[in-house]
Amino acid sequence: MNLAFRWRRPGTLIRQGRAAGKRGFLTLPFGSSKQPTGQKFQETQIFPYSREQVFDLVADIDQYSEFVPMCTESRVFHNTRRVEQIGFKQAGQDPAVTDRHVVQAELAVGYPPFRERYTSDVVLERPWRIVATAVPGGGIFTHMRTIWEFAKAGSSARPHSPFIQTASDSTRVSFSIEYEFASPLHAQAASLVFDTMAQKNMAAYLARCHLLYKTAKR
Repeated sequence: MNLAFRWRRPGTLIRQGRAAGKRGFLTLPFGSSKQPTGQKFQETQIFPYSREQVFDLVADIDQYSEFVPMCTESRVFHNTRRVEQIGFKQAGQDPAVTDRHVVQAELAVGYPPFRERYTSDVVLERPWRIVATAVPGGGIFTHMRTIWEFAKAGSSARPHSPFIQTASDSTRVSFSIEYEFASPLHAQAASLVFDTMAQKNMAAYLARCHLLYKTAKR
């Protein structure tokens, strides 16, 4: 993967194409500075695992420091966990109620000498969606949000690699991260770290799925 990324003019969409999926960087015109401090990265891939398997792996934040790029520490504040009930309706079915779990988690990211720590509110709606939003105030971000979405992949979906057969319970995994740094100077120092994390993120989670689920029947 090409790690040589620079800040780009607002509205410039950078796409890198592979048969594996779609990805792209978008520089966001946040703030009033001439130097943009925000970016958004998006990527979609097909994982040959069920939605529940992929969701549970992404939801296991305590383990992030073992495999997520640039993540040096990760922990969930389990005493902050709460459960909310939400209503939903699927096509052709009666309205239903499911649980939504909300918890706070802390990540430390970077590499020497750069290292930052931040706390996020994480909303988990199994097996469809996980949203993590950085807690405002006192951190490196004025805004940061990560969204994972998990949908059943159709029979015509293409896997991330021609060497992997698409399973009947494969999952279309969509990942996006949008962040704005507190200052342009901080953005210059931290941009390489977060660009690298964004680019390598999907591959790291897929590799983790292979490690944990390679012997599971699909």
